[in-house]
Amino acid sequence: METPVFDASRPIAINLRTPEGVKTVRVRFPTDDEWIERQRRRKAIIKQLGRGMSETTVANGEDVDAAMVAKIRSEETPEIDPFEAMKVIEQLAQADVDDVVPEGDSFRITLRVLGATTIHLLKMPSQKDVVDHRRAFARVLDLPYGRQELRINIAPVAALYKKLVVSSEGYVGEAPIVHQAVAVKAAIDALDAEFAEGRDANF
Repeated sequence: METPVFDASRPIAINLRTPEGVKTVRVRFPTDDEWIERQRRRKAIIKQLGRGMSETTVANGEDVDAAMVAKIRSEETPEIDPFEAMKVIEQLAQADVDDVVPEGDSFRITLRVLGATTIHLLKMPSQKDVVDHRRAFARVLDLPYGRQELRINIAPVAALYKKLVVSSEGYVGEAPIVHQAVAVKAAIDALDAEFAEGRDANF
């Protein structure tokens, strides 16, 4: 049996269960630039609730995703509302980390993505890589009434992924930037975990 691979050029059909029945939404996979623009337009608001707790909401998430679906849907796709569009984009963006295994000075990262399982072998990032990435990736703006606005920029991920990647498996062509972002974060998290273990062992 042939192993499924991820092919960003292949048309995609997503079945949505709705009160009116099943809707088959036919779309193409978004380009890296479209993913970057979507993330740029999403505004995550963090509200401090006290006692160390906070609440995060994406104020305009459904409108941003509806605009994206309007760009990538095929003509025969039935109309869907903005909240159904969020579900479609959520499925397209799927990239769940199944495993991270150290291999010498690299990490082998297994991702479950839409229709396939992929593997990314990434070199261990330097501490400078980590700091530069975090500075470019997220920006927090203070707002009135104990709120903050979090803005995410995934564009710089591509350069860091290109610097770190040794190989990738399970793709036709290059991995899309949404998968690259998850793989890079997994490598950084694994590095942080190793650092914490080494620090604890020193005491």
